[in-house]
Amino acid sequence: MRARLPCLLLIFLATAAGGGAADAASVRGEIVTLLSPNSAGGMMTRYARMIAPYIARHAGARDVRVRIMTGGGGIRGANALWFAEPDGRTIAFTSVTTLILSQLAGSEAVRFDATRFVYLGRAATEPRVLTVGAGSGIMSVRDARALGRPFVFPSQGTDEDFYSMAVLADVMGIPLKVISGYDGNADTALAVIKGDGDGHITGWSASQAVIEAGDEVPILTLGPERYPDYPDVPTALELVDGASLEAVQAIVNMLDMRRGFFGPPDLDPEATAELRAAIGAALGDPQLVADSVAQGLPLLPSPGEAEQIKIAQITEASQHLVPMLRAALEAIR
Repeated sequence: MRARLPCLLLIFLATAAGGGAADAASVRGEIVTLLSPNSAGGMMTRYARMIAPYIARHAGARDVRVRIMTGGGGIRGANALWFAEPDGRTIAFTSVTTLILSQLAGSEAVRFDATRFVYLGRAATEPRVLTVGAGSGIMSVRDARALGRPFVFPSQGTDEDFYSMAVLADVMGIPLKVISGYDGNADTALAVIKGDGDGHITGWSASQAVIEAGDEVPILTLGPERYPDYPDVPTALELVDGASLEAVQAIVNMLDMRRGFFGPPDLDPEATAELRAAIGAALGDPQLVADSVAQGLPLLPSPGEAEQIKIAQITEASQHLVPMLRAALEAIR
């Protein structure tokens, strides 16, 4: 009997260690870091900060702390997540569209494979809009083509707006000059209003105030249909056909995944299930819905399982965009 004791002790210790590993996969009682790879005052980070406490509540986590990790139009934060421990204690919230487009473009800064992230749920999406400065003299896409010089586009980095504008310019025959280094939508909007840039792409909700103030004019929407509040503004899909239509449709499809939560590759199944359930419950929480209305941050949730399926489908269908995206990236190097 005495000879068997060491063996039994080893079995007990191994079982205890295994139980600890299983517990570590749960986020209950833990501090979860939510990376926001966008500007501190931008729309994406505002969403992250608004939703984080509700995720903590529904996940039973001790806290969900938003960590700003700006850089490269979201790439820096996505790279950090790629190398994070897959235990559910580090997740991210940003534009999934940017990740796909950066990867397709062959950006040297990308260290991740967007298809291998574990998608936990989408908080919201909305059509994007191309607006121009009220004093620019540009009132339509036709005017942008007829400038007699490149259209000047202030950009905060190689994000979805940069790539979307690159595709639009390519298929619509608009010579383009990108000025990078701006810090978020407020910064690019100021450049457009001051006349340092001709136009920029943002979400309709982010543009509403400057449009209503008369500082910017919408000339094109990137969505499946015209924006209800501005029915005279055409969609990009209306202005192209053939292969160009396929390219624009691919961008529109990607933009549908915009504001999403995701975790590192090989995220533990227990943590994945907990986080997907918690994010789904948080986004349906009546108090969060009321907060979103009060803050002007509309919600349009989609479950993580559905977003996981989309990512593979969109990436495969978008291969014909690669030459345009890589040319755009090469032009700003």
